[in-house]
Amino acid sequence: MRPVVWVSLCCSLVLAVRAPGGSAATPDEVVETPDVVVSSTRLPDAQVDARLLPAKVTVITAADIQRTGAKTVQEAVQWATGIVMYDQRGNSFQQSIDLRGFNSQPVPGTAVFIDGMRANEPDFGDVNFDLIPLEMIDRIEIIPGASAIYGKNALGGVINIMTKRGGDKRQVTGETLFGSFHRERYSLNTSGPIGQFDYFGNFTRETEDGFRDESDARISRFFGKLGYRPTADTDVTVSYTYVKDFLREAGSLPLSVAAIDRKRNFTPGDFTDNENNVLRVTGRQTLSWGFSVNFTGYYRRLGQQLFNVGQSSRSNNIVHTESRGGTVQLTQQSTPLGFRNALVLGAEASRNDIGTRLDSTSGFGPFNNMKDNDESILAFFAQDTFNITPQLAVTAGVRYDRNRLESSFSDSFSVPDRLSRVFHRTTPRAGVSYLVTPEASVYFNYSQGFRIPTTDELFALGTFTSNANLKPVVTNNYEVGTKVKFGSWGDGALSLYQSNTRNEIYFTCTLCDFSFGDGLNRNVDKSRRRGVEATVKARLNPYLDGVVNYTFTEAQFRAPFNLSSALRADVGDTFPQVPKHRLSVTGNLHPADGWTVSLIGLYVSTQFHTNDEGNTQPRLPGYVLLNSRITYERPVPGGRLNGFLMMNNLLDQEYSTSGIIAANNLTGGGATERFVVTAPGIAIFGGLSYKFESF
Repeated sequence: MRPVVWVSLCCSLVLAVRAPGGSAATPDEVVETPDVVVSSTRLPDAQVDARLLPAKVTVITAADIQRTGAKTVQEAVQWATGIVMYDQRGNSFQQSIDLRGFNSQPVPGTAVFIDGMRANEPDFGDVNFDLIPLEMIDRIEIIPGASAIYGKNALGGVINIMTKRGGDKRQVTGETLFGSFHRERYSLNTSGPIGQFDYFGNFTRETEDGFRDESDARISRFFGKLGYRPTADTDVTVSYTYVKDFLREAGSLPLSVAAIDRKRNFTPGDFTDNENNVLRVTGRQTLSWGFSVNFTGYYRRLGQQLFNVGQSSRSNNIVHTESRGGTVQLTQQSTPLGFRNALVLGAEASRNDIGTRLDSTSGFGPFNNMKDNDESILAFFAQDTFNITPQLAVTAGVRYDRNRLESSFSDSFSVPDRLSRVFHRTTPRAGVSYLVTPEASVYFNYSQGFRIPTTDELFALGTFTSNANLKPVVTNNYEVGTKVKFGSWGDGALSLYQSNTRNEIYFTCTLCDFSFGDGLNRNVDKSRRRGVEATVKARLNPYLDGVVNYTFTEAQFRAPFNLSSALRADVGDTFPQVPKHRLSVTGNLHPADGWTVSLIGLYVSTQFHTNDEGNTQPRLPGYVLLNSRITYERPVPGGRLNGFLMMNNLLDQEYSTSGIIAANNLTGGGATERFVVTAPGIAIFGGLSYKFESF
């Protein structure tokens, strides 16, 4: 059977059954889908009905994560619309995630926040998702499209993560997971109230030998949060996160090698060793006259060792990152003349210090580099949402950012120097939402996004070859959409968007002889992303529910440029690592009390390899994944028992999520070849959890 047929079957499972009356259930048994509420401000405050927001928002709860069997943050969000996901490292924990055609090449275009703290690394904007404990997540909001109040890097959108806290019952839960590739996970968490305080704590130990040779992982995580609510108007939390992990990276394989042995490690020895400490303080105080103040403050210290073995090189990079900062937000909600209005004013300040030492050897001999990068950020933002009528809401916002970068460096070839650059940027946002009926709304949204060049892009190779005149990448984004509730059995959302981008940053050449000043990081004049995102959720009866997500993405260069003497990108060429089509289908069957059988299908279309901006090479093939999961939950004396069995890649597909065009110096005599990062075949996992409640 062809792969696409499997996806069609999944769609049929979710959509073929008619809403109530098509099953044996009585009308009273039909479960209504609740209205989704989301955070509409920079820091979580009063939540609003998602139908009134001028954006398509996806909400993933802790219960959703448990139902899908996700083992990492990337797996938890991979089914949503707009997601660009691929693996360049060759292990189970370091997949890249971006939104709406921004593909982390060379810098991510998605901003990630945890309880109001930016999780993007300050040096290059990437996100180490392996340092975000999945067990601490209460809720994930995916907000595609640039939003002014979130600041830099939110070109494709925002992933907003909120962590768990203690509830009104004391509980202790122990969980285990075992499975393919010697995957083992042991987790213990506890939460509950103590008078005006509440607490949540989790410790997890996870190990895996990996699908590929030398792709094993060892991870220890701790998360603890203490909350304090002395009155209904005051809420303060203090949390601490510690993660220690060691991850080996199998990397990419030449196609000629992957065809013989998909598990091989072509250049063994790569690894990442992380130790991450994060302290966060959050609070909210309700004031008089509809005012409330919200704040978050944080301190983070990350130590990393990044060891890389190339075909003819070896490098060891030691990185120490120290960050501190905070955001304060004042919200005022009122009803002037009977119409609801929500005004938000805020300020954000942070400081990042990054020290690195790189020691490497290659055919050119040894190379040493020491850098000290400092970043200071100061920002102010405002947003107002006004209900002109109960059906019509207008949102307008603006943010001002001042980013100062300083870099001091010395290396084997350059004179020690210190360079600095200051960027100023004001980004607006405006949108309108209209409730056509109580069950359906339409919206339009315009916004701008930006990212400043990184210190590596500005000052990568010393005084004589740096390009300190790079401009920020800027996007102008337009989006129209609709959200519909289908009676009591489901809801849907559809959005169409276009993001016009200026000053994309690439390493380019003019004469392409790489003489002095020829090969530099430069701004590419124009590029564009546009697409369609559609979601349908259905609770057809007490026995069957599901979700269908479809994404069409077109990411193209709109101005020509040269990357080398042999590679040129022209107008209409497609960005590498961005598939045009992604379709995910989830069907959940509840045959008896406590039992759930889930079938999850994912189709990803072809995409170009990294370093093929000219679209001259064969594409990376598309692929279909089919996963299944069976869970059983039952009450037991004092708590609940849960067991699950999960099978991934039921079709045992041989596929790759990413590829690169590069020279093969080991087996190809230096000839250019396509490299791929192979993905696992069929895998089986199972586990148990036991929750003791109200002890």
